[in-house]
Amino acid sequence: MASLQKKKIHGKEYWYIVECRRINGKPRPVVLQYLGSVNSLLDRLQRKKEQKKIRSYSHGTVYALVKIAGEMGLAEILSKHLPAQKRDGLNVSDTIIIGAIHRIIQPGSKRSFSGWAKETTLPKLLGFNAQQITSQHFWDQMDTVGEKHIEAIEDEIARKLAQLYDIGYSVLFYDTTNFYTYIATKNTKVNLAQRGYNKQKRDDLRQFNLALVTTKEFLFPLFSYLYEGNKNDVSIFSDYTKKMLQRLKGIICQIQDVTFIFDKGNNSTKGIATLQKEHVGYVGTLSIYTHKDLINIPGDKYCQIELSDGKKVLVSRTEKVLWGEEHSIVIKKSQQLKEGQTRGFLKDIEKKISLLEKLKEKLASSKSRHRNQEKLKKLIDSILSGQFIKEVLKVTITQDCQKKGRFDISWEIDEEKKHHIINDIFGKKVFFTNRIKWTEREIVEAYHGQSKIERVFRHLKNPYHFTVRPQFHWTDQKIRVHTFMCLLGLLLAEILRKKVFDAGIKLSLDDILDTLSNIRESVAITYTAKKGRPRVDVQLEEMDDVEKMLFQIVEKTAI
Repeated sequence: MASLQKKKIHGKEYWYIVECRRINGKPRPVVLQYLGSVNSLLDRLQRKKEQKKIRSYSHGTVYALVKIAGEMGLAEILSKHLPAQKRDGLNVSDTIIIGAIHRIIQPGSKRSFSGWAKETTLPKLLGFNAQQITSQHFWDQMDTVGEKHIEAIEDEIARKLAQLYDIGYSVLFYDTTNFYTYIATKNTKVNLAQRGYNKQKRDDLRQFNLALVTTKEFLFPLFSYLYEGNKNDVSIFSDYTKKMLQRLKGIICQIQDVTFIFDKGNNSTKGIATLQKEHVGYVGTLSIYTHKDLINIPGDKYCQIELSDGKKVLVSRTEKVLWGEEHSIVIKKSQQLKEGQTRGFLKDIEKKISLLEKLKEKLASSKSRHRNQEKLKKLIDSILSGQFIKEVLKVTITQDCQKKGRFDISWEIDEEKKHHIINDIFGKKVFFTNRIKWTEREIVEAYHGQSKIERVFRHLKNPYHFTVRPQFHWTDQKIRVHTFMCLLGLLLAEILRKKVFDAGIKLSLDDILDTLSNIRESVAITYTAKKGRPRVDVQLEEMDDVEKMLFQIVEKTAI
């Protein structure tokens, strides 16, 4: 039978569990378990009452973005221009920053912010209680931000970017896009949201437009301008150009060194006249079909040039007077572009023929309602809508002499015209510039980057990161501040992408954000029977090789 036994060693008492056994016929105590001193025994008993709770939080992405915001002094820039109002422990600048980070990682309504934030380390990093940050908190803080505040902040950020990240402003990209909303037709409190041509085919909804200027390197969003959804790109370009150049003068010493890149949808006589007056450079594109003198340039006038990426292209250069001044014109031939345009053109013709066949069947039916020739012509015109379609697809309307008001249609393809369009027009891109001294390579490469601004707009419509939608705001002021927060978030993310790229790692922005989001911080809280605070152990969970590399890059970011 086991019993407790105490031994005194060097003046200290120790306890054992012993059992009496016969060894060689004699009873002897055998130690079954050493228990230690009274204090260690007490500790062992108390440990049985310990409770441990472990929880982990998404850490990598929020940590990276907070560090970048600290590196560029974003809170100080915002505080300098925004009111000092404080709500729930956060001032207006803090609210804008956490709202921007939310839009980057998991876009959602302001109401969903609290639930998202408490699953991350963002509240700990910036010192706020996630449960207190309600949608009302955001609305109260956003109410204090005006259009002039946003412009002043964008201007100061532009100056800061040039200092910190060696970003040049010699070439800037300009483009526009739009965002549909669910603002009711009867809502008269908002002026920005109007019906217009929507690039996502949602003409049934009210929309607002965004004009954006970005850097050439890494497409940092610099200057933004929101305007009414029923205004077209050309009309706004002339008005915004003056304002944009005025803001640039406060940032760049020699505005004449700047070259703007824009697409043909922004070719405005007034806008280009403004650029000419300020002696600012520009590169744009022309529709070759509206400049037919450029179509039939013979093949021996083309020469091959090599771009910086090693790609070789055929170009032809000439001069032409546009908008009252002489410009350099560069026509680039691209077999890949030609093949793509041809596929789309032939597919479009097939689609139109299919619609005509259905119309012909309806006309042949005794129940046909097409009794008016003029209305029938308008219907056929709508079917033949699209560039070059009417020139290639010729439709003839015939009337049945025996049955009054009955019509038939027939069509044919003008093969000669189709051959001319495919071989003489498709595959050619026409660039124009007032930078007369630039080489063909400089002109082509300058515009090549412009297409990348579409990536910025794709980000702003990406439902998983950055997206401007959903925007549950119904006034012009709130829409402006909401869009500003989205652009601010995109800027922080693009700076992160630049750091990763500079470290020699080529990952898309989505992959960077998703990989960093997998890095989690675990918190283990141990409660004991002892008095005092529980023991808290914090550590990062195990990372794979890519996560480690990205986190090391983030750690090098200064605050």
